[in-house]
Amino acid sequence: MAMTLAIPLAIALLITFYLATLSYKTRHNRLKPPAERHLIACPAKPNCVSSKSTEESNAIEAFPLFENNKTQSREKLLTAIKKIGGEILIDDDQYIHAVFTSSLFRFKDDFEAEINDTQIDIRSASRAGTSDLGQNRKRVEKLRQLYK
Repeated sequence: MAMTLAIPLAIALLITFYLATLSYKTRHNRLKPPAERHLIACPAKPNCVSSKSTEESNAIEAFPLFENNKTQSREKLLTAIKKIGGEILIDDDQYIHAVFTSSLFRFKDDFEAEINDTQIDIRSASRAGTSDLGQNRKRVEKLRQLYK
């Protein structure tokens, strides 16, 4: 009887330890210097979406400029990010970097936006693990809804 309970308990403890370790590894923010403030390609993992991706599984639509006004569009996006709990790390008029933290294990996901003359390109990616269970895509769509 004790052995039957010990195995599931050991598995649960190992999973919890693994998730806590992943969470700890992602805690520190890396602020890009100005020369590196652009969107990089998504890794070959299903935990990233980008409007610049050529891979269908990672591709997501860019945000249109609001009334062709870059400043107003940036403000609307910043408001949407803050409304759903994002922490703005960088806002330099053409580039935004925000971080979203999950409630349970405190995993961090990075959201980046490049504002150009025709649209806002976006990238949202988990810092750790392989799958995000679609959370980055859902978050971008929630931001899109609030942005509109």
